[in-house]
Amino acid sequence: MERWASRLGALLALIGGAVGLGNFLRFPFQAAKWGGGAFLVPYFVALVFVALPLVWMEMALGRASRRTASLPHLLQDLAAQKGRLIGLLGLYVSLGIASYYAYLTGWTLGYSVHALLGTFRGRSLDQTVAFHSVFLRQEGWVFYLGVWLILGLVLRKGLQKGLEALSRYAIPLLFLLAVGIAVGTLLLGHTGRCDTCSVGVGLAYLYKPRWEALAQPAVWLAATAQVFFSVGVGFGMYPVYAAHAGRLNAYREGLLTVLANTVAEVGLGGLIVIPLTTAFLGLEATQARASFGMGFEVMPYVLDAWGGRLLVLAWYALLFLAAFTSLIAMAWVGLVWLAEELGGSPARWTWPLMGALALLGLPTVVGFSEGTLDLYDYWMSNLFLLLSALGFWYIFRLRPLWQVLEEESAFRMPLFLRRILLITPPAFLGALLVGSFFQPAQADWVGAFRSLIHTGRWPFSPDALPVWLGAKLFASPVNGVGFLLLLACGMSLLLLSRRART
Repeated sequence: MERWASRLGALLALIGGAVGLGNFLRFPFQAAKWGGGAFLVPYFVALVFVALPLVWMEMALGRASRRTASLPHLLQDLAAQKGRLIGLLGLYVSLGIASYYAYLTGWTLGYSVHALLGTFRGRSLDQTVAFHSVFLRQEGWVFYLGVWLILGLVLRKGLQKGLEALSRYAIPLLFLLAVGIAVGTLLLGHTGRCDTCSVGVGLAYLYKPRWEALAQPAVWLAATAQVFFSVGVGFGMYPVYAAHAGRLNAYREGLLTVLANTVAEVGLGGLIVIPLTTAFLGLEATQARASFGMGFEVMPYVLDAWGGRLLVLAWYALLFLAAFTSLIAMAWVGLVWLAEELGGSPARWTWPLMGALALLGLPTVVGFSEGTLDLYDYWMSNLFLLLSALGFWYIFRLRPLWQVLEEESAFRMPLFLRRILLITPPAFLGALLVGSFFQPAQADWVGAFRSLIHTGRWPFSPDALPVWLGAKLFASPVNGVGFLLLLACGMSLLLLSRRART
C-alpha cells in the first residue's frame, strides 16, 4: 500500500478534498437566506459538535487498520459484515457524487478556458446570463469528458506523484487566488452604479444578524447541512486518506483541515460573491438572482467589469482547483477499492473506473434542463451521504477508537467531551435525515406540528424527499434512466464485492 511522502502533502490533500464548490458558491446564499449573521451561530455549533468530531472519528477508522486503504476492507476489519456493508455504502456515495460533481467541475474548466480566450469581454449582463445556457447545451459535455480525461491522467500517477503532487501546488494557489479576490472586494467600496451598489451593503445583507431566525428549526437544519456538506464527511475520504499515512496526528490534522475549510467558506467565500455582485448590480438585483448559479451566470459580467479577463480567469481557476481536488478524493476512494478487491495496481483500474463514472453521470449532462443533476444530488446528498456518515459514527461507537487517536498525538480527550461528542453527531444527522423526509411547507416546522395536532395532517413541502423524488422521477425519461443507473451502481458494488470474496 502506497504511503504519503510527507505529512504536509497529506494535510494539503485532506484540505483539497474538503474545500470544494460549496465553500464559495453555496455558503453565501445559505447564510443570506437563513438569517445572515445569525446563521453563523448554528453554523459554528454544528461545526464544533458535528463536523469536527466526525472528521476525527473517520480518521480514526482509517488509522485503526494497518493493512489496507480500501474503505469496505478497513471497516470490515473493525466490524466484519456490518463494517463491509457500511464501507460499501460510503463507496457508493463517493462514486455517485463524483459522477455528477465532474459535470460541475467541467463548468469551471470551461469557463476558465473562455475567460482566457476573452469570451466575456464587453458582454452585457443579459448576454452573460444567456451564455450559460448556450454553454451547457453546446459545450458542457465536452468539458465533462475533459475533466474525466484529466482526472484519469492524474490518478494513473498514483498517490505521491498524482494526488500529493497536485495538492502541493493546487491548494496554496487556490487560497492565494481566493485571498486576492476577497481583499480586492473589500477595497472596492461603493461603485456609484446605483444607490445600493456597495460592498458594504452586500456585507450587511450577508452578515447582519436577524436573531429571530434562531427560533426557526429550519435555520438550524440548514446550517448543519451546510457544515456537513462542506467539510466532506460521509464519502470516505478521511478514512482512506488517513490509512495511507505512515504516521498521522489525527487530532491536529483533522482540526487544521476543518479550520482551513472554515476560512475558505466563512472568511473567503462569504466575502466574494454576494458583496461583489451587490457592488455592481445593487442589492435588489442580487437578492433576485441569489442562487448557486450566480457564480456562472453573473460573476463573469461582474468580474470583467471590475478587472477584465485575468480576474475572470482567476475566479474560475480558483473554482476549478476547489472542485477538482474534491473530485479526485472521491475517485481515489473507488480506485483503491477496485485495486484491492479485484487485484492489480490502481493504475490498472483507472480508465475502467473513469469510463464507468462518466457513463453513470452522463444523464446529468443530457438531462440538465429536466433537473437530472438535481435528482442525483438530492438522492446522494440528502439520503445516502447522511446514512453513510451515521454508519461511520456507528462503527466508531461500536469499537471506541479514542485510543487510536491518542496513540499518535499528545492530546487525551477528556471523558466528558468524549461522551458529548459521541452523542451530538447522530442527533444532528438524524434531524437532517428526518428533515429530508418530512420537510414542511415553507419550512415552517412549528406550523406543521400545529397542523398535525389540529387536523391530523402533515403539510409536506414539495421539496420533501418522497414528494420531490416522486415528482422528479416522472418528469422526464432521462431522470428515470439516471435513477436506474444509480440503483445499478449500488447493485454492481455489492455483486463485485461478493464475487471477490468467493
